Formats: sequence, C-alpha cells, structure tokens
Amino acid sequence: MHQTEQEHLIDMINQIAVNNISLGDDSVVADMIAGHVKKFWPRRMKVILNDYVVNEGGEHLHPAALLASKKLSKEG
Repeated sequence: MHQTEQEHLIDMINQIAVNNISLGDDSVVADMIAGHVKKFWPRRMKVILNDYVVNEGGEHLHPAALLASKKLSKEG
C-alpha cells in the first residue's frame, strides 16, 4: 500500500520523536524535533506538516511531534 506524502511525513516526525524520547519530557523532545525540522526539512515538507496540524488537528502525531509542529507554526 502506498502512503501519501503527508502520511510519510507523519511517520518520519513520529520516528524522530520515538528515537529521542530518552532526552526527557515531551517539551525537551519537541525542541529537538523542531530544530531538526528547521535544519533538514525543505519548506514544502514543513508546509504539509503545518497544514496537517492546522486543518486536521495532528491527531496521528506523537505528543512531542505535535508540540514541535505547533512551536514551528508559531515561529512562522
């Protein structure tokens, strides 16, 4: 079964969260995720993630990934 690009991005950001959960609470992990996304994800991927959170609520995101996505959207 093929994933949409949005589904693939959700899987990617959730994997980043799971791989770094040992850093601490969700806020600490979210800061790391946000830094990673800012540094490595192209604008197109960030827009897809932001649209998913804004339009669909981000229900399939790990809590730290959702927090990171919200932090990124506030930063513009």
